[in-house]
Amino acid sequence: MRLRSTLFVPAVLVLSGCAAVANLTQGPLIDRHVPKDYSGVIAVRDSKSSPLVVEARGLALREEAQANTKDTRFMIGSATKWVSAVTVLRLVDMGKLDLDAPIGRHLPELPAANGAVTLRQLMSNRSGIPNGLAEALKKDPSVRNLEIGPVEGALRFGAGALNAKPGEKWDYSPTNWVLVGAVVERANKKPFTETVEELVLAPSGVRDTSFAGTGYEDAVGMAVGYGTSGERKSPPAPPMVAASGTLYSTARDLVALADTVYFTRLLSDKARKELSTVQVASEEYALGGRVKTVNTKKGARTLAWETGVTGGYKTLLAYDPQDGRAVVLLNNTDMQQSEQAKIATALFNDM
Repeated sequence: MRLRSTLFVPAVLVLSGCAAVANLTQGPLIDRHVPKDYSGVIAVRDSKSSPLVVEARGLALREEAQANTKDTRFMIGSATKWVSAVTVLRLVDMGKLDLDAPIGRHLPELPAANGAVTLRQLMSNRSGIPNGLAEALKKDPSVRNLEIGPVEGALRFGAGALNAKPGEKWDYSPTNWVLVGAVVERANKKPFTETVEELVLAPSGVRDTSFAGTGYEDAVGMAVGYGTSGERKSPPAPPMVAASGTLYSTARDLVALADTVYFTRLLSDKARKELSTVQVASEEYALGGRVKTVNTKKGARTLAWETGVTGGYKTLLAYDPQDGRAVVLLNNTDMQQSEQAKIATALFNDM
């Protein structure tokens, strides 16, 4: 799988002149809550009608002292699942998928019990299907380098005997999402990545978001992920786990995606409601992402709360579907997710 050619072309995204005015108020907001040694990109916006204020800090490539910029791309890890969920819901709107139908309709090769699982159960990580991919990786780490797609991956790693009744046990397993990708491929008769590009990325107008492939960390415009000791920590991006976590993006693109999801007709009202309905209360988890309530100067608000981890990359998109307030934190130094969440919450509390 290849990076889109736009990865090698600098992004051209110019904010209006009022961005300078916004910096007078939101720039200090960032300074108040984000540590000076933060490495990555921070973006804030206090409403959909306001310009997005973006600030870059630290190094994208330490070996060459190359700085992060406002347009630097980062792997977004499990925030990919939210984009995958939007893709599934588009197919539901088109009548090609049903959240509550058995996935065996599209993957008849699966054992009967596995085929009886629904997309809703997969996308809320409650399928009862064991994490066959993780088990295989323990036995043979080279599995992470397999260049196989979602269907082959699903049949190879998603056919184990159920370890729980579907719908009952929470298990944050990438194998669930290998199966989601496979169902999408079978239902739409196209590679999963092409379906996402066509149904979600293109309508959103994003130019710096796509699926990573082998060698992504060395591509022009991409930040390298580092561990806490300074070592490179940029893991492979095997095609079979595309639905789980192999998207790269920028702060601006993530906000553009959220704007499209929540403020256009990309999804039906019913589909948007499904995306925002919590399925697992203890985890604040809906379909492909979390829904979190935070206190702000405008009162308690329910946010789309999309997080991701892959190697040294840490991502958080917090977005208010009511007014388009947004916070994006992209980091390439393996910071603690709890620290990232603390920063995002403080920024929202102060807007």
